[in-house]
Amino acid sequence: MADKYIPTQDTDVGYNNNFKVIRFECAVPEKDTMMAYTAALQSKAEHPIAKAILKALPPITLSDYTVDKFEKIPGCGIKGFVDGHEVIIGNIAWMKSYDFYYDESLDHVNEKVVIVMIDDRYTGCFFITETTA
Repeated sequence: MADKYIPTQDTDVGYNNNFKVIRFECAVPEKDTMMAYTAALQSKAEHPIAKAILKALPPITLSDYTVDKFEKIPGCGIKGFVDGHEVIIGNIAWMKSYDFYYDESLDHVNEKVVIVMIDDRYTGCFFITETTA
């Protein structure tokens, strides 16, 4: 897959860096795998949104998963391989740059949306809100 980067206005500037997952949707029957791969990759990220997603997921034993080629793409998200599966986690604008299929109704929600793709497949998303504490 070609690596594409499209800068967006969705950066940390102006945020108080307190985020909370208000809803999670899984689009695949392999929910446990999707959540585990998401947690394994997010554990490598330092962004406050990644930390909020980790709080919302069931705990995993990180040593059970191998994360390779972790990369953060500022203003977009993160990507890497978990147990040999490509995992891409990021905002809608970045996913559009990859031309992935995802639920386009997500374009019209008021919350931040973080999409999870595993092996070029839309697997789910997290709805995030900024909090004051």
